[in-house]
Amino acid sequence: MDGSETPFAQERAQLVQQEYQLGLAFFRKRHWKTAARHFGLADQKSGRHDIHEHLYRSYHGLSLVCSGDVSGLNLCRHAAAKETLQARVFQNLALSEIRFRHRKRACAAIRLGLQVDPSHAGLLQLRRDMGVRRNPCLPFLRRENLLNKWLGKATYR
Repeated sequence: MDGSETPFAQERAQLVQQEYQLGLAFFRKRHWKTAARHFGLADQKSGRHDIHEHLYRSYHGLSLVCSGDVSGLNLCRHAAAKETLQARVFQNLALSEIRFRHRKRACAAIRLGLQVDPSHAGLLQLRRDMGVRRNPCLPFLRRENLLNKWLGKATYR
């Protein structure tokens, strides 16, 4: 906030920040639906000028995903598609994708987030936790091929 903002805009920014902080508090306590409501209000009250708009939307989506609502995944994807500054948005997307077992999309989200901030601790930890897949036993067959799956299980450690 610089001095050029009107008192109304400053007050609105404070309300948005309060909703966001409330959402974070409930998110940390794992009260997903309450957190989603506060993040949704923060997203709704923030304007297009707000640099944290996509962060609010991604947290809204992640808390919906954690509560079991599939529509939250689209919110996270939408927020990440327009984000260029905050790697946390991509971390939220990756967590949402992992929740629905979309490993390939989660890896892509982590890669995009690390392009925004190569030293983001959360994304680096997620990448370590996910691990790296081995190459398929028979590279000329798809990874999902039954023979590749069977050989992979037979040769694993």
